[in-house]
Amino acid sequence: MEDKLFTVITCMEERDFHKFLYIATFRRSKIIIPFIFFISALMAFLLVYGEKQFGMVKFFIYWIILVFIAILVVFFKVEIKNRQRIKTDKTGVFNSQETLDFYEDFFVRESSAFEGEFKIKYDQLYQVLESKDYFINYFNVNQAFLIRKKDMGTETVERLRSLYRRKMGDKYKRI
Repeated sequence: MEDKLFTVITCMEERDFHKFLYIATFRRSKIIIPFIFFISALMAFLLVYGEKQFGMVKFFIYWIILVFIAILVVFFKVEIKNRQRIKTDKTGVFNSQETLDFYEDFFVRESSAFEGEFKIKYDQLYQVLESKDYFINYFNVNQAFLIRKKDMGTETVERLRSLYRRKMGDKYKRI
């Protein structure tokens, strides 16, 4: 086996999952917020266009109201998803300890919630996103796990960032 580069011991609390849902919803794709504004503007235009007199003031009022409603719906959906995940967590994933041993070509993930360990090559990851607080490792579009930066020292954060940049290429992104 190769020489281990470094080890990270982390966990995911309920509040981390809550923050992750908002990051995944609003920051993973830069098109989401412009899309909400565009669709709301289109709907506002359709509402005002059917009237006898097209008014810009009325258009902007409808637009603001529709943007507000769309964002509220998204927040509501995220909160429901968060509550459902917390309520149905039978595996004890929240607050379980994750030990990640990083090597040059792969990492080994071991969790106190599951028996055994997983060896994962970097090219098997779908995407890695780095936010202010986390490294978000996606296995596919819908499955991810978090590495909390607060569980690492500054030097380890830099080493992991450098490793991901080198190994992931375009599949690594800071958001």
